[in-house]
Amino acid sequence: MKNKYSEEVEKLFSYGDANLVTNWPNYVKEMDLDKKHDDELIDIISTSDLSRAISGFTIEDFAPRHAWRALGQLKIIKAVKPLLKALTETKNEEAFDYQNELPKVLTLMGPEVIPELESFLQDEKKDWNFKTVLFKVLVEFAKQKPIYRDQVIVMFNKLFQKYNGNLIFISRLLNELFLINPIEDALIREIISKDKYDFSTINQERLMQFVKESKLFGQNGNT
Repeated sequence: MKNKYSEEVEKLFSYGDANLVTNWPNYVKEMDLDKKHDDELIDIISTSDLSRAISGFTIEDFAPRHAWRALGQLKIIKAVKPLLKALTETKNEEAFDYQNELPKVLTLMGPEVIPELESFLQDEKKDWNFKTVLFKVLVEFAKQKPIYRDQVIVMFNKLFQKYNGNLIFISRLLNELFLINPIEDALIREIISKDKYDFSTINQERLMQFVKESKLFGQNGNT
């Protein structure tokens, strides 16, 4: 049995099927939601089985998806921690739509979320598969300002060192980092030059572009 919410938030339970579309509805405008509803929206995420939204058992099952989108649009920073907790909960292990949309939600909130994301990434108890969900968020911030770019590269370098034996994880890191073209970073150059990544999951096109622009290999095959 779900909790009782305010009139505005209750509308999310009857709003309808939340299609996986790029252009989300303006929940703030359409539902008259504002920051005073933050605790209720967070509660929907925390108490729901997010995996059920995939099957669409009932219209109500789509309320969590509307709720996390609204949290992003409202830029509710305090929601970051419960959103990340929901990402790792067993009951949500099949919530693939949540994993798909969470990066956009966090990006909408802005660079203020970076410290919380960094804490999650550095937590050794968190599964590395969940950490890969956050890569796109950090790269988006890195594209915005040089200060964020530098911060993200340092953050990712720590992950390279911590997960140096996990080649698939390294490849996923590289695939995102290629988007900000870190040709000046010595550790990344070393990883690529020594083939310390998984060939089957690396983005070949981005890799070749990086090698070309960084002039990583000389005519004699030396770095």
